[in-house]
Amino acid sequence: MKGKDLTSNEELLSQMAAGDQGAFTQLYRRHWESLFITTVRVIRDKEDAEDIVQEVFASLWNRRLELDLTCSLGTYLQASVKYKAINYIEKNITRRHYLSALGKTSEVIEPPSADVLLRVKEIQQVLQSVIANMPPKMREVYLLSRQQHLSHKEIAAHLGISELTVKKHIQNALQLLRSAMGNTNAQVSALLIYLLS
Repeated sequence: MKGKDLTSNEELLSQMAAGDQGAFTQLYRRHWESLFITTVRVIRDKEDAEDIVQEVFASLWNRRLELDLTCSLGTYLQASVKYKAINYIEKNITRRHYLSALGKTSEVIEPPSADVLLRVKEIQQVLQSVIANMPPKMREVYLLSRQQHLSHKEIAAHLGISELTVKKHIQNALQLLRSAMGNTNAQVSALLIYLLS
């Protein structure tokens, strides 16, 4: 067992390509913790971070026959989880706690430049402005969903409206937010790449 622990990543990748699940398990055990730490630091959600890391390892196994790395396995895996974390944040950027997490991430990495902090603030201001200008019922539904984390059913019961109406209000609110963001997602990607480099 001790000898197997000393097997290089390259050897394990070669064994994995031949279908050796034990080699894959060794790679998983060797890299899982560092990948999880990177991911949870970015998205601030342990369960979703675990899912992202699992997806990266599932992809590694599924692509084992075609994998042709031009960098170390560790570098490849770190880049993979960062890419997935960026996609995850872009998809969830309209949720208030991701903007807060983004701000905290910029505080953790040193030194946070004035430009980075300004961009985070600008994104937050855009979203706050859009929310403030939503029709009253839409805003109420959206805030109950995103800030108080109520389900569609709970919101419907609380406001005396149907679940379908709740769903439509949330869909319309998200559409307004996405439209207002314009190319902000590209800016967020660039910002995250900077923060994670």
